[in-house]
Amino acid sequence: MSISAKQAAGYLDAICQLNILVVGDVMLDRFIDGKVERISPEAPVPVLSQTKTATMPGGSANVARNICQLGASCTLIGITGKDEAASQLTSALAPIAGLNFCPITLVGRPTTTKTRFRAGTQQIMRLDDEVTSHISQKDAKGVYDMARQHIADADLVILSDYAKGCLAPALIADIIKAAHEAGKKVIIDPKSHDFTHYRGAFLVTPNLSELTKAAQLQSTDNDAIANAANALCKRHNILHILTTLSAKGMRLDGHGMAHHIPSVTKDVFDVSGAGDTVVASLALAYGSGADLKTAMAFANQAASIVVSKAGTAAYSAGEFIASCEPISAPSTSLDAQISQIQSWRDEGMKIGFTNGCFDMVHSGHLHVLRQARTHCDKLIVGLNSNNSVTALKGPSRPIQSEDIRAFVLAQLAYCDAVILFEDDTPLALIEALNPDVLIKGGDYALSEIVGHDHVTKKGGTVLTIPLLEGHSTTAFLAQ
Repeated sequence: MSISAKQAAGYLDAICQLNILVVGDVMLDRFIDGKVERISPEAPVPVLSQTKTATMPGGSANVARNICQLGASCTLIGITGKDEAASQLTSALAPIAGLNFCPITLVGRPTTTKTRFRAGTQQIMRLDDEVTSHISQKDAKGVYDMARQHIADADLVILSDYAKGCLAPALIADIIKAAHEAGKKVIIDPKSHDFTHYRGAFLVTPNLSELTKAAQLQSTDNDAIANAANALCKRHNILHILTTLSAKGMRLDGHGMAHHIPSVTKDVFDVSGAGDTVVASLALAYGSGADLKTAMAFANQAASIVVSKAGTAAYSAGEFIASCEPISAPSTSLDAQISQIQSWRDEGMKIGFTNGCFDMVHSGHLHVLRQARTHCDKLIVGLNSNNSVTALKGPSRPIQSEDIRAFVLAQLAYCDAVILFEDDTPLALIEALNPDVLIKGGDYALSEIVGHDHVTKKGGTVLTIPLLEGHSTTAFLAQ
């Protein structure tokens, strides 16, 4: 089963309205990159000459990051130490729009940190700084009280269990009970081999290794996996189990489900955090109205995007839509569109116009376009060509070609036509189209908007749409 680009656009638009609660083991992922050109004379180990370091949110913090990058809101609850790693994690999460980070700070316990050493594209070692014993009952109550405050406002609850001590069995049970009382479904990314801990969950998402240990599997063929998952569901009152099978895809079992999909073929660069992307994407797709099978396909597609990136990565709406092949670029010339636009006008429709580069379309773009469409009957989007984007943004842009950007925009229900322009500004296009309303995102003075004088002289109106703070292509690429 695959997701069409039109389906994806619909789900991605609905995702922007969701609010997700994530509770679990937050981590700091640190990456140290360098070159290996010799073996140490002191021991038979490689010598890594460091060239770059980077830090990213990991564990449940990466789940929250994936949720917010698609425009949903998220409250993240987890434990940290009172240390430099906690400060770095908080700093990494602070710029992420829509994320409400509620850490429970424990003095004397380190913030879980994974440091990965990489030579080129190859990970050569990982160093974990952590305490994995369960937090005290007093501290668990603090986590529970915080979670209970936010459950009522959440559309779904995700428990991200990395077995780093935050989610003790009693705490998991209490959160599931509170969620049930509030009518909320709970999705769990498990680490424990004892699925008794997850009793009452709506969906549990083990990888094959975790399922094998939980069910003490002797065989890992498709039938054995299905039987094991169904037995675990029945034994522990879990509604569904989705097992991720790495290169073999995913399968969904439990309560009448028996569905397997292969993985989406991609060049795998780094699998770090892929499980976080799966649970976040599946929850968002399901919350946006997809059935479980479709949400599973959505998550499978999302995972194929992030494993082609370095580190614990997220993805944008534009990347997802563009991954729904085959890409067929719409007609983007003015000549091809002008007769259709005139027929709309002859029917008495109000014609709106907006423009932009729309590189790596993100939830900020979706917000502006969605709001722009409410001010007109038909919305025409002027799209900067590749050369125009490069002139405006620099030689490293655009990330996506004009054909891909046009394809992505054409999938959105509120974009009625896409027209490419080569100039630095869309003035010539605006003069040719004579839109009834000219719309631009941002805090511009109306008189400074390109095309203002022309549109107002023709009797049209000019307006701006406030931007979603924190959502930009530049910010996304920087994270």
